[in-house]
Amino acid sequence: MATLASLVERFLEQERGAANILPASSVTAQAVAAAGYYAGFADLEVPPATGEAISETTDISVSEWAEIRPLFLLYVERETALQLEATRSMGAEVFGRTSSEVGMEITQLEADYARRVFCFPVFTV
Repeated sequence: MATLASLVERFLEQERGAANILPASSVTAQAVAAAGYYAGFADLEVPPATGEAISETTDISVSEWAEIRPLFLLYVERETALQLEATRSMGAEVFGRTSSEVGMEITQLEADYARRVFCFPVFTV
C-alpha cells in the first residue's frame, strides 16, 4: 500500500524528473481525479472514512495503482498539453500530442473502465 501522494512523488522524482513541467500540486490533483474515477467502478481496498473524499492521503494498493496509473498518465499528459497550448501565443513551440488527441484516448479508456475494473464477488445461495 502507498498513499497517492507517495505515488505522485515517485512519479515526479523517478519517472519523469526534469521532463515534467507541471507543479506537484497539479500532478497530485490528476492522481486524485484518476483514483476517484476508478472508485466509481470498484471498491478501494482501504476506502476513505465515511463522508471523506479521496485525497492525496488515500491508500492505494499495487493492483489498484496498476489500473489507475494508465488513466493518471493520460490526465497528466492532457494537463501538460493544455499548459503547452497556452504558451503558444507567446511563441513557444508546442511538442507532443494536443489536448484533444489525449482527450480522445481518455474517453476511450474511461468508456472501457467499467469492464476493466468492475468486480462483484460471487456468492452462492
